[in-house]
Amino acid sequence: MQGLDSLAQRLQQYKDAGAVFAKWRSPLAIDEANGQPSDFVIEANMLDLARYALICQDVGLVPIVEPDVSMAGSHSLESSLAINTKIQSVLYRALLEHGVFMEGVILKSNIVNPGKQCPVPYSVDEIAQANIDLFRRVMPIAVRSANFLSGGQSLADAAARLSVMNQKKGNLPVNLSFSWSAALQMPLFALCQGSLKLPEMQALYLQELAVASAAATGQHKPQPGEGDHKPPTQ
Repeated sequence: MQGLDSLAQRLQQYKDAGAVFAKWRSPLAIDEANGQPSDFVIEANMLDLARYALICQDVGLVPIVEPDVSMAGSHSLESSLAINTKIQSVLYRALLEHGVFMEGVILKSNIVNPGKQCPVPYSVDEIAQANIDLFRRVMPIAVRSANFLSGGQSLADAAARLSVMNQKKGNLPVNLSFSWSAALQMPLFALCQGSLKLPEMQALYLQELAVASAAATGQHKPQPGEGDHKPPTQ
């Protein structure tokens, strides 16, 4: 399988150089009109993630598994929840069937959201609850860390959704946190357009990290409307 060939040898080189974890991203898109992602697409991608995870653990690295469902499209929150539930259920089954040590796996996944073009509005509470419902339905309690990618969300929206999730999770035995790059980086890039402003960038970055950190403990207080899905204007 492309990408898995000689992976063990390459991972050993990275481990010898000091690496302690690795990440494999499986991008998926929802296109309900064309039946995507199909069962075949889901199965193939999740089997690859399981094989990669097993190879990582055999070498002595911590595998981060990343099923990444794009926000592109007009699908509803309900459809997104159903499809993400199917994807992650196949992922966990594949990990178990391959003999992966589940306590040693870290999940990095998208936040369950309606498609960007979805005409139906949803509140941040509805979006957060959909994500909690997903984990309660399929996540093995052995997997103790779920870290969300930003996937095109702004920091304000991603932080609002994560914070409300943590407020709603109750006794769900998993750490819900973030693994954001673009949500943190894009405001910094915008700030330094035209010239490099290191002190201002440093101050903004610290503010962003404070927001993200608070969201990971459910202590971030979003402004009204942040985290809501707003249908695109015609």
